[in-house]
Amino acid sequence: MTEKEILEEFKYRYINSKTNNYIFTGIDNFEMLSNIPEICSVTLYENSIDIDYAFNIIVDLENVKVKDILTYVLNELKNKHLLDENFDYTIEFNNKFDLFKLQRVLSNYNRMVQIIFYNVDKLSIEEQMLFNELYYFNSIYFDVNAFIKESNFKTYFLTGDRVLDNRENYERVKIVEHQKRLVKQVF
Repeated sequence: MTEKEILEEFKYRYINSKTNNYIFTGIDNFEMLSNIPEICSVTLYENSIDIDYAFNIIVDLENVKVKDILTYVLNELKNKHLLDENFDYTIEFNNKFDLFKLQRVLSNYNRMVQIIFYNVDKLSIEEQMLFNELYYFNSIYFDVNAFIKESNFKTYFLTGDRVLDNRENYERVKIVEHQKRLVKQVF
């Protein structure tokens, strides 16, 4: 998959009811993330929600703590005047139940977001396990995308002996340079 093809994924997406999460691996340079547009046109399948676009929110996990991810996302929407400015949108991310709170706020405002992470490889194992809850949680109101340098997360485990499943929770795309073209390899 070329850089242009990756960027197209964040300009227009077909959203299904199962999972829309990506893990992009083999990324050496995160500069391309600055070319991701703020808004993505979406088409929803198998769902009666009337949303035509999602907001792309980029999160550098070197600067944003895992526990602050949900607050960061909501404040980004608030800063874009997409949520009520008089409300405190602080949701500390401690477990999967906090994701229901995020979903409720997004649902109340009829908003959809694509959360795009990088520097995931800087997380500790414990932080990675909490981070994986984002992938495990299936919501039409948000999807999760990570750009990582290595070929895998540090762990695919979550709390409670649960584990991420590439058939249910995400699609992994390995980006490799081949004859001056990047090739998409889906696993």
